[in-house]
Amino acid sequence: MFKEEIWKSYFKTRIELYNDLIQKYEEVDKREKGIIEEANKERTLWERAIEKFNERFYVPFKLEAKNRVKVILGQEPLLMLNFIFEDGNDKTVVSRDDLIRGLSQGEKKAFYVLNIIFEIEARKREEKETLFVIDDIADSFDYKNKYAIIEYLKEISETPYFYQIILTHNFDFFRTINSRFVKYSQCYMAYKSSNETILKQAHGIKNVFVEDWKPNFFSDQRKRIASIPFMRNMIEYTKGKGDDDYKKLTTLLHFRKETPNINEKDLETIYKKLFGDNGEQINQNRIIKDILYEEMDKCLKEPEGINFENKIVLSIAIRLKAEEFMIGKINDADVTSGISSNQTVKLYKLFREKFQNKAQANEILERVILMTPENIHLNSFMYEPILDMSDEHLKNLCLDVKNLI
Repeated sequence: MFKEEIWKSYFKTRIELYNDLIQKYEEVDKREKGIIEEANKERTLWERAIEKFNERFYVPFKLEAKNRVKVILGQEPLLMLNFIFEDGNDKTVVSRDDLIRGLSQGEKKAFYVLNIIFEIEARKREEKETLFVIDDIADSFDYKNKYAIIEYLKEISETPYFYQIILTHNFDFFRTINSRFVKYSQCYMAYKSSNETILKQAHGIKNVFVEDWKPNFFSDQRKRIASIPFMRNMIEYTKGKGDDDYKKLTTLLHFRKETPNINEKDLETIYKKLFGDNGEQINQNRIIKDILYEEMDKCLKEPEGINFENKIVLSIAIRLKAEEFMIGKINDADVTSGISSNQTVKLYKLFREKFQNKAQANEILERVILMTPENIHLNSFMYEPILDMSDEHLKNLCLDVKNLI
């Protein structure tokens, strides 16, 4: 009590200073509340990045800034994040490590993009001229997030002081980038030979069958051969696998007893039934298999390049020759003619059982199965392995298969 009375006495004798202190405290308190209120209205760069991330990417969590006001006021240097895991109507805050452990590879990739978004937003605010090299950013994304990143890259392209070099092995991503914002003239394909890497104007990004092979069907026999799988798939989609024309075209992609008898007239008839186009072959009696092998030999002599139709022709020829070799060696028509699906793989199983000691032949045939798709589809995804494969690899495999026979 004595000390309290002393303090009261002191305040009373210095009442002006006391009132001034209280006034200053109230002013500071009011000012601090005003600053915090203003800070709550502001958004940091991280928040803008988080907002873009939450809006665009499909992941089972949301991000929110944990200490945004303190960062804005300069009381803390780094923004802390809350990770809110969502499952239906249930939500819970989880640690970063627990979150990462529960995400798929595609979701992890989307999460790591957050750092990239922040860096880009920072450079955008500074209007800093920047060249971004984007290397296979869509790899491992699911489709929803793949398109989200494409839209963000498009947004970057609309910023006048930003430039991009976008690299990818994914043909679907490559084609979508072209359709959304990169001009055809700015699309290139790289291919590598044994001694150099060459960059060339892209070819076949859009529907190569409609844009190139179909208009040249009657004038270019290589493109005519390359069109066979497309035609077969169109019949499959419209008439089904039981259609006679589908079966006939299948015998040009898999070696069967009818294969050596199908000629240009047969192929032309199917083509005209599909498209109604006019045009005639030079020699309608020529056997398609002979033309295929003739074009195969020409492809083997040509230089490295994009050569989309070359790769299709080589792939078809490799598979046909490999099957012809295996059927001849197995030498059991009742068994081999009874194969109705997955013919290459099933023939190889029969061959391997019968010729386990032929290590070199087995190794080559395994490469045939690995490097040439069992079913060549109209769907562009099925062409990615062929596009990614260099001419040199296909040529070497083709020569190895030819030497088997």
